Amino acid sequence: MNAFTEAVKTAHAAIRQGQPAQALEAARIAVTTNPGSTEAWWLLGTAAMGLDDMPTAESAFARAAEAAPPGSKLSGQMLALRGKPLISDGRMADAVESARQAVATGLSDVPSLVKLSYTFTHAGLPEEALSCIRPATELAPDHAEAWYSLGSVYRALGRIDDSEAAFKRAIELSPTPPVAAYFNLAYLRRWTEAENHISLLESLSCRTSLEACRVAYTLFKEYDDLRQPEKAWDCLQVGAGLAGKIEPWSSAEEAETIAAWKAHFPPDRFQTRDDRPRSGPKRIFIVGLPRSGTTLIERVLAAHSQVQAIGELKTFGIATHKLAGIENVRRLAPEVIAAAARLDPLDIADYCTRESAFLNDGSAYVIDKLPANHDYVGLIRLAFPDSLIIALDRNPMDALFGCYKVLFTGAYGWSYSQDNLADHYAHFRDLMSYWKQVLGDGLIEVSLEAVIRNPEPEIRRLLDACGLPFEEGCLKPHEAKGGVSTASAVQVRSPINSQGVDAWKRYETQLAPLYNRLRQFGYVD
Repeated sequence: MNAFTEAVKTAHAAIRQGQPAQALEAARIAVTTNPGSTEAWWLLGTAAMGLDDMPTAESAFARAAEAAPPGSKLSGQMLALRGKPLISDGRMADAVESARQAVATGLSDVPSLVKLSYTFTHAGLPEEALSCIRPATELAPDHAEAWYSLGSVYRALGRIDDSEAAFKRAIELSPTPPVAAYFNLAYLRRWTEAENHISLLESLSCRTSLEACRVAYTLFKEYDDLRQPEKAWDCLQVGAGLAGKIEPWSSAEEAETIAAWKAHFPPDRFQTRDDRPRSGPKRIFIVGLPRSGTTLIERVLAAHSQVQAIGELKTFGIATHKLAGIENVRRLAPEVIAAAARLDPLDIADYCTRESAFLNDGSAYVIDKLPANHDYVGLIRLAFPDSLIIALDRNPMDALFGCYKVLFTGAYGWSYSQDNLADHYAHFRDLMSYWKQVLGDGLIEVSLEAVIRNPEPEIRRLLDACGLPFEEGCLKPHEAKGGVSTASAVQVRSPINSQGVDAWKRYETQLAPLYNRLRQFGYVD
């Protein structure tokens, strides 16, 4: 047996046995011995994925695709595999291009179609995701993961009944506890005493802390629907406790971040305007706390004939971090902000335009709605001087309780304890006050409660501030076209209503620690 054959055999065995480090070592020998082997590069990419080494995985799958016959389904399979590591690295445009090349090879194997659906869904292209995942369920009607993916796509498209049916099918077929499917199913509608999943959820065996966390949040949602606040609250405490360990957060670190923004982006940086031309459509950034109405305002504007919503893009933050060139630190460590202050803002603008161009349908305006972009407001103004920046405000108890009761996997570590919620809100208000000081009227402020109370005058005011003529469709945001993948995906399919106003009061006693902290800070009466 020659060295290449031995290395390939060893790598396969290590992958089967769940030993990615050993597989990676053997795969490196294989690609060195025979760099033209698709199998060897596939083994290297698969082993790297097992070690969460996404750059190595992406590069290996790209080499595997190059080694395969051009235009072949084998090449398409390797291109489909590039999606997840490319998305992880923030290279969304490359991920979409790779996925589209894979589709062009005529792929018909279900695992690849599921991967392509994942890429298109995360890229904010649910229609393209649907064109991949619906055939997958037809090719393999018993494939649980395909049905789960289909449910996620239907949810983004607002096809709630279809989404519910797909998630239920995934639950029926799943060979393992279908925690993720139950979690997504729970948020599609309100459950009743006659129809709920509480007994099934309580009998599930969880394999990881994340699964246990999801089950706890799902139970909270269904007990809350049944108006059983004591049981719901107990479940929420379990889930939040687990989530806080998975996604740690530090108030001191956030205070350092805000101090760095103020120090490195002083008011005099905004006294003169950079008139160098920017390419692409005019940008509308919507920022604020999660659950503060950002998705509703996005849909209001997306209903306008000149405006397109392109989703919650992480592109601006990724561009800042990549161009700053600071490795192995938290996302917004002070040294990242210091490095960002030395960048040419036009380079950030060019990066963002290039990475999001695949989403634009030719509309004159595009909406970039990522609540956490409130951190970057000053840098956004420098990068896109003519952009519109809309800042949402909502009753802090409703907004913060809205965050507390949602599991934001991989984000918002401050949302899992009442003390952290209060601390983050104080930091948030501090930074937004600073951006208001330096930008003045360049920050368009919108109150969610005002929009709910008086939709037409408030929406007219917003459109006027954006330089857009009034259109009747903006009063019906639930009819706006386009996908929604946020936690508000179901709510925004209904007309503007006051159902969420004062929702926190159902748990007024339990939320007393949060209320009292906010009162001490002067944010509630």
